[in-house]
Amino acid sequence: MIVSESALKNTNGTNIKTQDLLSDQKMNVIDETDNDVGGGSVNEKKRQYRANSCKPDAGSPSSLASSLSTQSSSNADVSIQSVYNPTNHRSHLLHALEGLHRYPNYLSRWESGDVEALERELQRVLKQVQDQKSNTQNQRNNIELALRDFFLEHPEWKKFSTVPESWEEIREILDPRAANVVFRSQKGGTRIKELGVKDVIAGRTQIELDTGHLEEWMDEEMFDVYSFPLLSQSFCRKLCLYASSVMTYLESSPQKSEKPLRSCYRDLDNLGLAWLNDLIFHLILKPISAQLYRDTDLEGGDLDWRHGFIAAYSGNPTTSKPRQRLVPHTDDAEVTLNLCLGDKFDGGDLNFWGVRGDQTAGKFVGEYQPEVGRAVVHSGRHLHEVTEITSGDRFALIQWARSWGSTRKQICPCCWLNGRALGDNDFCIVGSRWN
Repeated sequence: MIVSESALKNTNGTNIKTQDLLSDQKMNVIDETDNDVGGGSVNEKKRQYRANSCKPDAGSPSSLASSLSTQSSSNADVSIQSVYNPTNHRSHLLHALEGLHRYPNYLSRWESGDVEALERELQRVLKQVQDQKSNTQNQRNNIELALRDFFLEHPEWKKFSTVPESWEEIREILDPRAANVVFRSQKGGTRIKELGVKDVIAGRTQIELDTGHLEEWMDEEMFDVYSFPLLSQSFCRKLCLYASSVMTYLESSPQKSEKPLRSCYRDLDNLGLAWLNDLIFHLILKPISAQLYRDTDLEGGDLDWRHGFIAAYSGNPTTSKPRQRLVPHTDDAEVTLNLCLGDKFDGGDLNFWGVRGDQTAGKFVGEYQPEVGRAVVHSGRHLHEVTEITSGDRFALIQWARSWGSTRKQICPCCWLNGRALGDNDFCIVGSRWN
């Protein structure tokens, strides 16, 4: 089915005032001059609190109350066992983070044991970030060194990792039908092929693809899923061979760590193919998504982040091709591009199970049989799976794209993932009414 034109859209505080301390009361005043945060939906109004509310003066009423409370608690036969557990309950951790963001002296109302539990969990998460940061950087450094050695041993591949300098080189990469759409489209009256290739790849020039040409080029496979020929079959074969050669070399490289991260080995940037990652993102995925997903997944904004990698499946899984199938899942992306590179295989269909948060969620929507050189785009929230490979090897180029400047700034991950429809009387904690 050809994608309908109706599916394509045009691309077109708190203010804290420092006041004089009142000598008799020693009070600080917070004055919110803007509307109440949350539109009054939460208890965040103008308030007064003691400057040293966490450490009341000895002999003061609050100190006396605290002393009596402590004595009462110590004499009690039964104590309340706290069930606050930010390690096992992610919602507990998120509540604490949101409270720290909203309220002054938020933890003053907490039990000391709960504060310690929160501190331990934050320290654990920080260590996790630091460990992954260090491990990933070490892996990338090792891959960079190994890649230099690879090109010394295989100089025939060196140019493959070099940024193309002309549109003629780009034409050889693209499927003829994709090239036809790209080179017929205009930006401000200027044909795309008249723009600088490196400016487009680097994202310095924003691309718009003509709606009429997209309609001819793209097929609507099912709801929210579109396919189109993108890369030439000859380039796909070459890319498959290059990726396999590099990954095999990296896995046997003396620089590799004891526990290599397969995600690092398959990352297009690490494989010396950042230019291809950027080309697909800026020339194809970003302008297409502005037409197809602007109002549904991009909150009226644009994509501004990409992550590309090679996915490898096999009827006989190996270290370099570890998977035989992939269970239904969603992607950590607003929009996903999935392009079949080959090789010869049986099975490995893409099945779709509806969009998270939509009435179709969890219901089988349809299947798509991959074709070499043909790309599929869909919402990252669309549940999908790769069926079992019964024979041969299946390689795919996957690109995840996000909108940090729009979607992920305006809506929390819970609301976004579950497709929560926010009406006039509904609020997301990240929305403009809250911040």
